[in-house]
Amino acid sequence: MVLIISNTQDLTSDFVVRELKRRNLPFARLNTDEFPTKGYGLATFGHPEESQRVIHFVNRDVPLDFDHITAVLYRRPVTPIVDLKIKDVPTKRFCEDESYDFLRGLWYSLDCHWISDPLAIRKSEHKIYQLKVAQSLSFNIPKTVITNDPVQVENFFHACPNGIIIKPLYLGFINDPEKPQNIFTNLVTEEDLNDIDSVRIAPSIFQEKINKKFDIRVTIVGDRVFAAKIEVDELPPNIPDWRFAPIEKLRHSNYDLPLDVEKSCLDLIECLGLDFGAIDLALDHNGNHIFFEINPNGQWAWLETILQLPISKAIVDRLQNHEILS
Repeated sequence: MVLIISNTQDLTSDFVVRELKRRNLPFARLNTDEFPTKGYGLATFGHPEESQRVIHFVNRDVPLDFDHITAVLYRRPVTPIVDLKIKDVPTKRFCEDESYDFLRGLWYSLDCHWISDPLAIRKSEHKIYQLKVAQSLSFNIPKTVITNDPVQVENFFHACPNGIIIKPLYLGFINDPEKPQNIFTNLVTEEDLNDIDSVRIAPSIFQEKINKKFDIRVTIVGDRVFAAKIEVDELPPNIPDWRFAPIEKLRHSNYDLPLDVEKSCLDLIECLGLDFGAIDLALDHNGNHIFFEINPNGQWAWLETILQLPISKAIVDRLQNHEILS
């Protein structure tokens, strides 16, 4: 049985669910925000014939039995939601942590194929690590400084005549329940240097600004590569990030990667120990393909919808093949 680990709000997983149903393949979806409020977990050990690893969800007739899992799509688990009657914050966090550890213990105990292994995903999310690996694979990488030293940033600014950008090192949002904020790539201006000391607060990524012709999103599933050209009509002058634009302002088309760039993308996935990856590239005006980053669990559903790229089919192909082999 295929297991999808995600959350109730993850619409991308719905695409995979639809394909699994179309093929009439057995699967289960574990939404981590439905535990423990909507499910009872059980793990027993001692006599092998009596051992169990199951979750009984109150709205499902059949328990989720981890002994029957043959392949896993690890998508977007979130912190479990505990009883809302718990108002004490430390107690609430304790219950969340204990519930999450129970779930992680269940899926870490699985011996099956992963898209992708959660430990490999976690390691690959770190930009310093992925940039080091990408550089070793001869990707073209913008000049980059990752620091919280104002002097280094100011020196870097004056050393890059085309300008520099700033982007977050790990999280792309501020998780404020009252006013959540996304953090996009921003251009650093001369005026920003007046507040250069604010760099000390936390390390950020600073890169030379690339004069792009267009952006490229490369989605990889196993050894299958799906590349899309993304062009944007207009962006705010200080925000060179296509993700800031409404989707109706973006123009998408299929893109043929040069063989050497495609090989580098596949090599990157392999070196990072992943089975899936969403890679952000750009083509500059000199014809160079520039690597920015890889999201080891990035979004792709909008590309399937707009360009009819069969990404969900490729994912289920890979899950199904490993299920058959097992």
